[in-house]
Amino acid sequence: MSTNKPQFLIVHHTGGTDADPKADTSHHTFDVVDGWHKKLWNFKSSLGHYIGYHYFIDKTGKVTQGRSDTDEGAHTKGKNLVSLGICLAGNFDVTVPSKEQVAALKTLLRAKMTQYALSLDSIVPHRKFAVKSCYGSKLSDTWAKDLLKEIPVTPTPIQNETNDSIKDEIRKKLSEVDVLVGKLK
Repeated sequence: MSTNKPQFLIVHHTGGTDADPKADTSHHTFDVVDGWHKKLWNFKSSLGHYIGYHYFIDKTGKVTQGRSDTDEGAHTKGKNLVSLGICLAGNFDVTVPSKEQVAALKTLLRAKMTQYALSLDSIVPHRKFAVKSCYGSKLSDTWAKDLLKEIPVTPTPIQNETNDSIKDEIRKKLSEVDVLVGKLK
């Protein structure tokens, strides 16, 4: 299996169902989507799941990792070896994410941007690479990256601080994020 090297953070929604494209799917869980993906393509991750996304955020804001960051994704044709797929439960063609989902997404995006030294421009909706409405027509193309504009993504160096102290602060913040992500699993 090839190694994923994240250059994009691609945000998805579960969308509607085949029977009803306008159906509310905010009740979908990690296990529901994992089972559906197993039936679709049976592409197992190194973590033992079939879900095509690296991360899944349910309506309560719980983040579940479905694939290792280095695993090839199964979420965006042509971009599965250069991205992390992040899916929020819900059909954002008819509704919007819960405040808990938004908070969890902000935390996860900040952590992954820092971990992989990515810019805000790396955060994109699935529709950037596919003829779909995903992550939902109720959300603008810049919605996900705009969530982070109000909060600095990287620490601003304080005058007279050394580079080592800045690096130590970044390491500390990454450790805190790792602990938070671990608690969300």
